[in-house]
This record gives sequence, C-alpha cells and structure tokens, in this order.
Amino acid sequence: MRIANVARWLNRNTRLVNELYRPDRRYDVVVFVKAMDERAQAEAERARTRGARVVFDANVNYYEIWGDYDLPGTQPTPEQQRDAEAMTRGSDAVVADSSYLLGIVRRYNERAEWIPDNVDTSVFRPRRAHEERRLRLVWSGRSHKTKPLELLAEPLAALGDAELLVVSDSPPRELDALSAVARCSYEAFSLRGYARALRRCDAIVSPKRLVNGYELGHSEWKITLGMAAGLPAVASPQQSYVEAIGAHGGGIVADSAEEWTAAFERLRDPAERAELGARARRTVEERYSTPVVAHRYGDFLLEVA
Repeated sequence: MRIANVARWLNRNTRLVNELYRPDRRYDVVVFVKAMDERAQAEAERARTRGARVVFDANVNYYEIWGDYDLPGTQPTPEQQRDAEAMTRGSDAVVADSSYLLGIVRRYNERAEWIPDNVDTSVFRPRRAHEERRLRLVWSGRSHKTKPLELLAEPLAALGDAELLVVSDSPPRELDALSAVARCSYEAFSLRGYARALRRCDAIVSPKRLVNGYELGHSEWKITLGMAAGLPAVASPQQSYVEAIGAHGGGIVADSAEEWTAAFERLRDPAERAELGARARRTVEERYSTPVVAHRYGDFLLEVA
C-alpha cells in the first residue's frame, strides 16, 4: 500500500515510468523503501556510480531508541539504528511518512519531504449511514500490537452496549478480556474484506500508548482507511492522528479514559457520526487519496532527478 498504488498511478497518469528494481538496469532514480542494511547501502552506491539518484523512503523511527517498548519487535536494534542513519546520510533525498519522522530525518539529511501513506478511495469508500445508537467500533492491526486495545476496556464498559470488531492476522489475546465488558468479534484481515467490514461499522478507533519513539513516529494510515469509508476516527494524540483529524474535524482525539468515554457518547448520535464521517472522507480525498499522494511523490522524484 505504501508504494505499489503510487507506482501504478504514476505509470498510468504521468510520463514517469517505474518498475521493481533490477540490478542490471540503469535508472534515473532508485527508491529504497525501508531497505537500509549493508546490502542495500552497497546497492545504493552501485546505482549511484551508474548515474542514479538515491531516495530512501523512511517509514519507521529507527533513529531513536528511548522509552517503554511493551510491544514485541518494536524496539529498534542498534544495527537498525546504525543502518537507518547511514542510509539517510548517504541518500540524495529522503521521504518520511509522518511529519514527526520528518523532523528526525532532517537531522541527518536536509533534503527530505513528508509524503503520507496513500489510501485507495475506490476500495475504501463510504457506507450507508447507520441510524442505531449502539456503536459499532472497528480496529485493525497486527495481532502482536493489540495491547493498546486494553485502554478501551473502561470506556467500553461505561457504554455497556457497544460492539468492537478487531480485524487482524490472528485473534489477539486481549480480545478475551475485552469480551468481558463489550460484545467483541474478530475477522481475518484481507484488504477488500477489511473495506467491506468498515462499511458495517460506525467509527474507527486507534488507542496508543505514546511512550516511545516508535509509536510517536507512525503515520496516520491506521485511521485514514476508516475515514475514507466515512467513519469518524477516535484516536490517541499521536502527531499524525492529530493532523488527520484536525484537518477538517473528521473525528475526535482522546487521551484519558474519560475522554474516550465522552467521545463514544458523542458518537451515539447518528447525525453527529454522519457529520464527522463526511468530514473524514473529505480529509482523505484532499490529503491522503492515491492520486494526491502520487502527485506529490512524482513531483518530488522529478526534483531529485
């Protein structure tokens, strides 16, 4: 989703021609998407000697190691930190997928640009309004990263009749505890299946424990898929979430349990959901849709070339 949609759109709609990298070919620009180990660095240097410009697409905060990492596999290793710094310094330009990450990247390379994750609005499209007051909430992500869902236990208990759908690669263990306070269900993730699931829901949620650089550096993509489906987002005050929700008011930023509960109570009103959902869809169309993001990416590549 990060690159393929953009590449296909550019091939169809511009004079730019791009393909998966082939070592035997010469290119004007080579984009390394989160590829940064010693092999990638050597290949970048080889491409540069053949006349190519090198762009590093950085979409994880490997640069900073601080805070409490309670999700398996999220704490960068010293090797990852070293490789990220080396690839960033050695590239002709860098793309960061969040404004928070951009601020860090520019410490190592001034020629950097924020280009967000794109959303295919032809797949993730609005659903008909639900008139019930009972909220149907949805969350999606990898099953080993579901611990922040525990932050919803108290707000869900306060509502009493809310439903939570978790869409993931496997059933998360947190679902058992949440099922004690609310009606919960699980669906296996597939792109189009998730798009259909969103159209059955009322709001998309993304609680986070913002206690380390990894969490703070994420993009807004976890909520913009739901926003594209016309769902208001309720999310923790991560910088990219605040920007996406704040653009047109397409959701609610919530930090404490009390704020999450108040947000859910507010969204019981079908008219309020419809208003915020329309703003959410507008936000995605204007800022995060594939054509908008692809235009930005293409223009940046032309500047680098």
